[in-house]
Amino acid sequence: MKKDHLLILCLSLLSLTISFGQQNFTHSYYPSLSKQVRIINEFGFSLSDDYSNLNNLEDPKIDQWLKAQDSLAEEYFSKNDLLQDYQEKFEEYQNRENGTISMIKVNEEGNYFYIKYDHISGTHKLYFRKNLSADDVELFDPGNYDDITEVTYLEPSFDGDKIAIGYPSDENFSSRVRIFDVKNKKFYSEVITNINPSFGGIEWLPDSSGFIYLYFPVVDQNKPDYKKNSYSVLHKLGNIHAKKMKVFGNSNTVNIPADFYPKVKIGSSQDKYIIGYSANSSDYYDAYIAKVSDIVSGNANWTPLFKIEQKVYTTEGEVRGEEFIFRQGNTTGNQISRIQFHSPNFKNPEVLAEGTKENPIIQFDVTKDHIYYSKSKLGVEVSLWKIDKKKNIIKLKTPFVPGYVTFFGGSVKTNFIGIELDGWISNYTRFIIADDKNLQKEGLKTETFYPEFENLIVEQIMIKGHDGVEVPLSLIYDPNLLNLENEVFIYVYGAYGESLSPFFYPIFLDWATQGGILAFPHVRGGGEKGKEWHIQGQKALKYNSWRDLISCTEALIDKGFTKRGLISLYTYSAGGITAGMAVNERPDLFSSYIAEVPRLNPLGLESSATASSTSYLEYGTVKDSLEFAGLVKMDPYFNLNSENKYPPTLILPASQDDRIPLWDSGKYIAKLQSISGEETPILMDIDYRYGHEGQGNDETVMLYSKIFSFARSNMRQYH
Repeated sequence: MKKDHLLILCLSLLSLTISFGQQNFTHSYYPSLSKQVRIINEFGFSLSDDYSNLNNLEDPKIDQWLKAQDSLAEEYFSKNDLLQDYQEKFEEYQNRENGTISMIKVNEEGNYFYIKYDHISGTHKLYFRKNLSADDVELFDPGNYDDITEVTYLEPSFDGDKIAIGYPSDENFSSRVRIFDVKNKKFYSEVITNINPSFGGIEWLPDSSGFIYLYFPVVDQNKPDYKKNSYSVLHKLGNIHAKKMKVFGNSNTVNIPADFYPKVKIGSSQDKYIIGYSANSSDYYDAYIAKVSDIVSGNANWTPLFKIEQKVYTTEGEVRGEEFIFRQGNTTGNQISRIQFHSPNFKNPEVLAEGTKENPIIQFDVTKDHIYYSKSKLGVEVSLWKIDKKKNIIKLKTPFVPGYVTFFGGSVKTNFIGIELDGWISNYTRFIIADDKNLQKEGLKTETFYPEFENLIVEQIMIKGHDGVEVPLSLIYDPNLLNLENEVFIYVYGAYGESLSPFFYPIFLDWATQGGILAFPHVRGGGEKGKEWHIQGQKALKYNSWRDLISCTEALIDKGFTKRGLISLYTYSAGGITAGMAVNERPDLFSSYIAEVPRLNPLGLESSATASSTSYLEYGTVKDSLEFAGLVKMDPYFNLNSENKYPPTLILPASQDDRIPLWDSGKYIAKLQSISGEETPILMDIDYRYGHEGQGNDETVMLYSKIFSFARSNMRQYH
């Protein structure tokens, strides 16, 4: 979070003495901004958008105001005595991991590609191993190139002779991708632009002669068609100057809305079919199918495969010869199903395995002879399963009860497959699943030990919500340090059907070693109890998300884990709605509120001139009266109340964010500052370098040093 601010306005504002613990954050300390009120009259509602002028980020006055806000936040942290202590501690945690391997990719030949930090050169280099037992071979050092300073994406070809390397470009949204020749250790000439691997990366052709990728015609955030009308194109290696060959997108035979993403999937070198998806932010997509040979010859003939109504999850389906294996929703939870391409009956498929609402199937992968899948009980207790050639279901034994599992290396060509296991207090570890069903440590990464976390325990309790529904609440703490004075750090999300799954992160666990409690409410809107749990926290039912959070927070006090004034609330991205509305309804419960790249004005996104997001599928659209009402009810910005006494607030948006524009946080901060006074810090610390995600290690250390120092320094002080 390094920023360059030379505004005289900022300096004059910050010449006032600010010392930690004695701030007088009255209105005069905040950068001034005149209101520009816009009245919204729609479906019987009359709403006052007090700071509509912030939507114009190109206005020099708005730019100055944003930078002044950022400088105010930086000055606050320069006087925060706790910040340096956290920095030193978090850097030590990060350094313990230095030299370990990251971004590991395993292709179907069993070739390994990965990034490893080189202490001598001080750079992260790309390495290759022919197989797990082979020696390291250095392929690529970004330090030798002026334009590739950081590798952000890797995708090896099926044959292992080539690898796509992604790196940041001058455009905020778009990346650049180059193809590296593994044998000759040099790049092909072509440079792929207008691509964002987060939305759709490289899909290698089965013979590895080229690839298909999702192309974005407009990547300038200031243009109306930003991120819209994308389409998949075929690129044959060596064909540098050829006109882009569109192979999948909106057409006479394929119906894809302008703000959806028409991306394809090719699973192995043996695939004869390509699946094309109308991707968006929901769980279920429409899909089409075409033959690889037709695509390559320029005669793409896409035919419908399934519709949203068939409840096939996203792009998870795997092709095995003439079969299509997929995860599918049903009335009791979900299932792994199979159809034959010659008779694709998605309404009555062959069911291979089933999950339940409280223990749904969350992931699967396919090998030559087997299907592996995992189930997650209440979002935190994962079990691992295998379906053999005779369709027998076998439970696999894991070395510990994981909270998170993901597969790697699976291909219909071989029976090789690996898994990554993780948990709240169990460090990330990679295993290979042997033919005898035993898990063997992969051994590629050096294990890192954290003896300071040995006394921590994990507990999940059930909390009765506002309507009687039981809400899971995960807690991490040291039982030897438990008392009424425990400081609580809550992390909540609750959107897009994403479970708040366990993750091992020393920077978070440090809070618990200091006598604090980490609390993770699994509120509605997530996926902890299956698809229905998601639906109950969506659109007009979104209020369940923040009221579940309120119920969990109250329970922490009622059950004697802590008391008022000792509860800090943190969230990320879409969790800004859940957390922001909980603070609006019960500001008295929280000692501070911290939100990173948050969604705080969902009502305003769809009407923005540069909006290009399918988030309306999650929150609702302004075009529907009932969904509009739900948006009004869930909008933290519009629901700020001048009668409330709000807790200290730290908002951390990113200027390069392609999903949540900077004005979203700006409007919230402007309004909150206008109604807050006394000694309450209301701060906006802007990241001017990165986007919605993807910070480097140094930036991550600083980010969380700010988050945890803000949380701890505001305990009790304002209550």
